Amino acid sequence: MGIAYHQRLAPLVAVRMWCQVPAPSAIDLHVDNMMHTLKKLFLPLLFVGTLVLTGCEANNMDDETTTLMLRLQPTVGTQDLSSDPATVYTIGDQNLTFGSARMYISEITLLRDNGEEVTFTGETITVPAKNENDETITHTTSDLFILAKHDAGDEMFTLGEVPAGVYEGVRFKLGITGTNNNIDPSQVPAGHPLAKQTDKNNHWSWNAGFIYLRIDGLLDLDGDGTVETSDEAGWNVHLGTPNFAQVIELDETFTLDGDGMQTLHLIADYARFVEDVDFSDPAQRICHTMNNLPVAQKVAADISGAFMLHGIHDGHN
Repeated sequence: MGIAYHQRLAPLVAVRMWCQVPAPSAIDLHVDNMMHTLKKLFLPLLFVGTLVLTGCEANNMDDETTTLMLRLQPTVGTQDLSSDPATVYTIGDQNLTFGSARMYISEITLLRDNGEEVTFTGETITVPAKNENDETITHTTSDLFILAKHDAGDEMFTLGEVPAGVYEGVRFKLGITGTNNNIDPSQVPAGHPLAKQTDKNNHWSWNAGFIYLRIDGLLDLDGDGTVETSDEAGWNVHLGTPNFAQVIELDETFTLDGDGMQTLHLIADYARFVEDVDFSDPAQRICHTMNNLPVAQKVAADISGAFMLHGIHDGHN
């Protein structure tokens, strides 16, 4: 825009320099009239050119995109989460380990400062599912799902291309709802997040659906700092069913600059999930949602407070 502006001014400068040559008053009057005519001719063109160039620059900014990654970092309070059985955490008055730590995230949406929302899509799959009448149907979905296997060290995920600009937050769901929760995972292509997992079960049945949050481990029952390995020392929370899917919205302003790759960094604090569960009570140690609704309700109530938006980082980190 600067170069075009100076090019448009050049004829006016040349005329002004020529006008400095002494001349009879009649010539001066003629030149003044010519200058007035030139101003009327060129100044509107300059104004229009400025608007066009400014508009082009704004459109170019709107067209810029960023490749956005997600880092979903698992912690236990201020410590990194580890599924190593030798790593014992203290949550409240209870010492425990994490053998499993997994969650499903869906409906990830960025909230723009202009009120628009950017929702991510994933791989399209067509699979058998159950509808609300418990009838088998063919279901197609292109939604993006993330299965974060934190016990296996997974915390980096690809979200996709997003417009550059200023955003005011992010919203997502812990869980899977609608017909997506009633598909047959055995028919989902291997490698897809909704596929049947072979290491740790991620699904109950077509009706009950997926396990949104799977955490379990062992307890230190005698308080000596070492967990026991007996059956009674085991604990678990397997949360699922549509009623317990939770929407999380994290409001914090950030900017995607449209220059290469950036990473949206979220933190999930697993200590918060179970901070209100009293594992000293044997009745609260095993929860598969419907078999222990009081514990399921405690965990669900603490989910939104377990997540934090740490920030945006350049690159893949």
